[in-house]
Amino acid sequence: MNRSLGAVALLAVLTACSTPAPPPAPATPTLRDLASVDACTLLVESDFAKPFTKAPEPLNEPLSCRWSIERQQVWMSIENESLEQAKVRVNEGSELTVKGHKAWWGLQFEGSGGEQTSTGIAVTELAADRVLVVTAEMTPSTRDAGTLARTRSELVVQRLFT
Repeated sequence: MNRSLGAVALLAVLTACSTPAPPPAPATPTLRDLASVDACTLLVESDFAKPFTKAPEPLNEPLSCRWSIERQQVWMSIENESLEQAKVRVNEGSELTVKGHKAWWGLQFEGSGGEQTSTGIAVTELAADRVLVVTAEMTPSTRDAGTLARTRSELVVQRLFT
């Protein structure tokens, strides 16, 4: 009888040891407290291929800034609206995902003759009622304005979530 109790105890120990603990749930990134965010620090000079031609400039709206680089400008703002409301900023846009967040982006060309300008706009959902709008403008026009808006959106989103 002692032998069968020992076997049962051994079986219980082995069973307990063979069942792996479930992995911890991955931490869900949370949006930083936007009241403490200085928009002009969300992008830095090393985020661009060329140096700034002017220091980052806060704009009139809260949570907004403009960066000037040779023949291009990038500006961003965080707006109190839904992604659906913000989509109207982008003519003929298309869906995109930015660091796991729903987004909408597009490219526009303006001007005629000599120097045409291209403008890329990426609108990324940060919360149900909050979006990040990143606009990149390049002269002369190039499709790279769209890439610039999208990739800078990725950097800003990465820095806004902890």
